[in-house]
Amino acid sequence: MELGEFIETMPLLDHHCHFLIKGDVEKREERLAQVSTEADNSYPLSDTKNRLAWWAFRAEAQYFARDKTNFLQSMDAKEYAAYNQLIFKHYNFKMLLVDTGFVPADAIIDLNEMKKITGLAVKKIYRIETHAQEWMEKEETFTQWWRQLSQQVAHAVEDGFVGFKSIAAYRFGLRLRKVGTAEAKKAFHGWKNSGVKRLSDPALISYIVWNLAPYIIAQNKPLQFHVGYGDADTDLFEGNPLLLRSFLQNWCPKGLKVVLLHCYPYHREAGYLASVFPNLFFDTSLIDPLGPSAVNRVLDEALELAPYSRYLFASDASTYPEMYGVAASRFKAALLHHFAHLSEVPLEQKKVWIRKICYQTAAELYIN
Repeated sequence: MELGEFIETMPLLDHHCHFLIKGDVEKREERLAQVSTEADNSYPLSDTKNRLAWWAFRAEAQYFARDKTNFLQSMDAKEYAAYNQLIFKHYNFKMLLVDTGFVPADAIIDLNEMKKITGLAVKKIYRIETHAQEWMEKEETFTQWWRQLSQQVAHAVEDGFVGFKSIAAYRFGLRLRKVGTAEAKKAFHGWKNSGVKRLSDPALISYIVWNLAPYIIAQNKPLQFHVGYGDADTDLFEGNPLLLRSFLQNWCPKGLKVVLLHCYPYHREAGYLASVFPNLFFDTSLIDPLGPSAVNRVLDEALELAPYSRYLFASDASTYPEMYGVAASRFKAALLHHFAHLSEVPLEQKKVWIRKICYQTAAELYIN
């Protein structure tokens, strides 16, 4: 089988994505345009529709629609399920690992319903900060709160989770440090008394992630970190994965498996870290659907130093199946572009690496 056909038919394990929304939601064109950008909803849609990502999403919808002239209309449940399954089957998606901590409006949050809609296996990822917030609202003291959170994490795999995620980069950045219990306790009570649910204290987030690491190692599942590009409320400067160095130096040699998500514009830094730290993996997910013109270049740059065995496919898609489709389409095209130029590598070795990138490494990390 030639390289192009091999990549086209390669199964995909999407190790980082989000909930779809229901098919009968009104203003489908507006919602699809909104998910083609990381800007807030206050950002002008007229400008969003002048981005290549919107036109890629639009073209994807038209390509798979029955009615090519009226392709941005809402659908009933049966039609929407068939439409989803058509897209996911076309790109050979096999499994979705859903970050359950982000829930868009009108989301299908029942994972069994997600399975029916997509026709795929669906597993769930535990978002640490979201659960920490939920336990803060339920418990009065630091000791009670930490006991509940740590025990929930310790039994997460028993409860059906296949991995963990931290959004520290969204809340203050990636300068995680070792924090003592006294400092963490003070930060917790300050948070508890603030009346604000959102967890953003650097000391408390550092304490949580640092001290949950042993529970995650014991379950032999990976810890994901949001890195770089994301929503408008993130400080992109503080989302550089090089800031994780002390955390990685402490925990990766002890067996913690770390996965860096998104990474752009720090994909080269992520590739470097994957080349020097044991148990560190990464993807370039979000640029695939939202920066279509950059995908070939970003993939090439991400793999300048990194082993192919440390690089994963993910879409970071949410809301509508077109985002998944654009991510898969551009990623597979970039894989072909990259591997077609490796004249010194035999075809069979290229195929080994492509299998690892598309599903094998992720299956070993999360499922096996």
